[in-house]
Amino acid sequence: MSNDSVVEKTDDSRIEERMRESLEAVGIDPGRVSNKEYSYRMLLDTGLEESVAEELRRRFSLPWSFETDGDLDKRSTEVRGLGEAEREWVVASADEDWQTFENVSPPSESEAQIDEAERPWPRPTAVDRVTGVGPEDAQLLACAGITSAECLATINATTVANALEVNVLHVRMWRHNARELLE
Repeated sequence: MSNDSVVEKTDDSRIEERMRESLEAVGIDPGRVSNKEYSYRMLLDTGLEESVAEELRRRFSLPWSFETDGDLDKRSTEVRGLGEAEREWVVASADEDWQTFENVSPPSESEAQIDEAERPWPRPTAVDRVTGVGPEDAQLLACAGITSAECLATINATTVANALEVNVLHVRMWRHNARELLE
C-alpha cells in the first residue's frame, strides 16, 4: 500500500447505529460529524431530526454554528437553557468592551440581600462548623478539596485518610459529624 492511497481514518465509533442511519439518510458522513466538521445548525439545515442533532451536538461538543453574523442578541434568545443573566452576558460579549472593568462596581447591600434571598440553593456550610474540625483540620481538608460540610458528609473516609496521611478514624468521625450537622 502506498502513502498516496492512505485515507485519514475518523473515529465515529461513538455514533450509535440509529444516529448513523439518520445521518446517512440525509447524506452526512458520520465521520465528518465526529471530526466536528458540522455545526448543530448545519445538521438541522440538512433535515436531520432535532433530537438526533441535539444529541450529536452534546456528545461531540459541536459548535452551535460556524457562522458568526454578529447578531449575538438574536442568538442569545435562540439558545435554550440560558438564564436571564447568561443571555445578557452573551449580548454584552458581542464586542471587546465586555472585557473592560469600567462599569464594574460592587453590589450595594440591598442588591446583595436580594441576590441572597433569590439564591436557588443555600450557601455551603463551612467545614470548620463540623464538630471536631478545627482551623488546622479545615486547612488540611481543603488540601484535599473538601471545603464544605456537604462535601465532607459524602467523602470516602479511607481515600481521604490515605491522601492526607491521617488516621481513618478521625476522618470517619468528621464525616459522621458533618452528616449530623446537615440533618
